[in-house]
Amino acid sequence: MDKKKILVIDDDPNICELFKNALESEGYKTSLYPDGKEGLASFEKNGSSLILLDLQMPNMDGFEMLSKIRERDKEIPVIVITGFGTVENAVRALKSGATDFLVKPLIIQDLLFTVKRSLESGMLTKEISKFKMIEAILELNRVLVSLTSLDLLLDRVVSIMDNIFQPEKIAVYIAGAEEEGLFLRKNVSKSSFKKGKSPLSFRHDEVADIFRNRKARVEKTKNHGIKIPLCGKEKAIGFIDVEFPEGREIKEEEIKFLEVFAIQVGIGIENANLFDVVKESYLNSIRSLVNSLEAKDAYTKGHSEQVAYYSCLIGREMELPARDLEILRNASYLHDLGKLGIKDSVLLKPGPLDRDEIELIRQHPSMTIKILEPLGLRKEEIDTCFYHHERINGKGYPAGLKGEEIPFFAKILSVADAYSAMVSERPYRKGLTKKQAVKELEKWAGIQFDRDIVNVFLKILSENETGEVIDNEGN
Repeated sequence: MDKKKILVIDDDPNICELFKNALESEGYKTSLYPDGKEGLASFEKNGSSLILLDLQMPNMDGFEMLSKIRERDKEIPVIVITGFGTVENAVRALKSGATDFLVKPLIIQDLLFTVKRSLESGMLTKEISKFKMIEAILELNRVLVSLTSLDLLLDRVVSIMDNIFQPEKIAVYIAGAEEEGLFLRKNVSKSSFKKGKSPLSFRHDEVADIFRNRKARVEKTKNHGIKIPLCGKEKAIGFIDVEFPEGREIKEEEIKFLEVFAIQVGIGIENANLFDVVKESYLNSIRSLVNSLEAKDAYTKGHSEQVAYYSCLIGREMELPARDLEILRNASYLHDLGKLGIKDSVLLKPGPLDRDEIELIRQHPSMTIKILEPLGLRKEEIDTCFYHHERINGKGYPAGLKGEEIPFFAKILSVADAYSAMVSERPYRKGLTKKQAVKELEKWAGIQFDRDIVNVFLKILSENETGEVIDNEGN
């Protein structure tokens, strides 16, 4: 068998020599280049089985080279190795098409393992691409790494597998904290499949063999099944458990496909987790900005937190799922962020605003969206922030939407935001009593606010708000 050719592009001669010795001791053939232009020229002329690529280099940096490599070859494994191992660099590299991302200094065994895994994935991909149906699915597979939501990723995984195999059951288990086991995260069973068949969790020792061997385990019972490991760089991520109809056997090429598919899914999950880290960090920064904004004005201090509280009360009363409550909570904290771009002389004016000042204030939803755009939030969170000042009668802003045109979460936020504003003190007016604020909500239900949402909120207020029943005086 021909030796696999590995192209090493790094401007550090010591690193190059270290990689060369380690790789050639494993039977690989290596070519070394100190900058991107020379490395790219070699790749275009001689090809390669895999590329090890540094980010910081003269003449052409790693990101530019990665882009040019992907223009010429969508499949070749490219492992980025850098001493600048920031989350931002990792995210950018993976989104640009890197197969993997390693940080210097690294353990040579980690390098060899990653190289072997990437090459095996490439070989299996080429073998499976002989099958037209699966070749199309693999093209879709490459999209998985761009998904930044774990739930969306798992939805896509289940959909692809269901379309190809029509199994009786697909269950995805994700590892908890160390020694906590693996827990059911996604489960789809056909109506003919006995309910309750999927355990809620597995102990690590029950599936240790699939992670140790990094191979699928075929289970030949009445209903043939297969467990496919999802592996990260350093530890088990989880596994996919598939069960087929009675009498349906699993073909060898299907097993190979699932193993390749699982590699892509593992990368996608790590990617999604990485984006979660970035997003949470960014959200924390944004919340700090919100706190700074509200700290300017003693009258609005804690407003966003209060709006989040009311929004989630409404959401829970309407029996919204946890994901929707998270959307409401995030949007509530962020909805007034654009006011950072408005001068204090307008924002803190101790009296009514003139026409120009009102128009300036009405720009804050657009300013909010400009601040949030780099974050990659859910569309629902962005829309909720942008449209929470729309009115049912179409006389709101910024887009003049009306009725059902207004996003559902924005209508919830509108009620919560208005109530919080009404009961709060302002420099130019006293806060309304709860009774007065309730009358205002009733007055504008169906005009400014969604009537059904107002009714839900009024029910909550009448029964129990912050642990106190509202009396007939509204106190």
